Amino acid sequence: MYNLSMTYSTNKVYISLIKTILLCLLALLFNLAAAYIFGDMLHVPLFLDTIGTVAVVFYAGLVPALFVAGFYNVFRVLLMVAMGNPAYPWDMMYSLCGLAIVFCTWGFIYKNSNFRGGTILTILYLLLIVLVSSFASSLIGAGIETSQRIIFHNQIYSNPVTLFVQAFLDGNFGLFLACFITRIPITVLDRLICTFAGWLLYLIFKKIRFPC
Repeated sequence: MYNLSMTYSTNKVYISLIKTILLCLLALLFNLAAAYIFGDMLHVPLFLDTIGTVAVVFYAGLVPALFVAGFYNVFRVLLMVAMGNPAYPWDMMYSLCGLAIVFCTWGFIYKNSNFRGGTILTILYLLLIVLVSSFASSLIGAGIETSQRIIFHNQIYSNPVTLFVQAFLDGNFGLFLACFITRIPITVLDRLICTFAGWLLYLIFKKIRFPC
């Protein structure tokens, strides 16, 4: 009887793990699709590549969300190469921005019963997540882009931010400051959309009782 119980428990763990992995893969595909449709096809000057990541933070917790954030940029670079585009392996470093967003989001919801204490309170917490994750993402992203520009002499892959950096550089701003300032408005708007869209996606997962 004990062995049967242990086997059943072990099977439940394996099944739960598989379901969590499937959820992470679904979130990765969602992020890749959103970035491709809005960024590459429609040329919207935003990233919009962390909606699935945020949803996983809310639904499955810290570790699965770190998996999604950590592998998103790796998969995107590999996908771009597979589609015949030039390789920019340095862009994998932007996974650090995704990881920071996960930690900022998780930090506000972990063991925080007030987070779901009502619609108004939830919205206020989501806005706090937007502000904190925007600052962290802007700071890290600026550091990465500054390093890229120094190492590769400004020959970097174009993204929603790089288009505006040159204007600040022409105004005699320092390189890091130019990269940081230009990221703030774009990142705040991006985080606002992705955080609230991620929350809505989480509510959909919860409504359909996505197994995890």
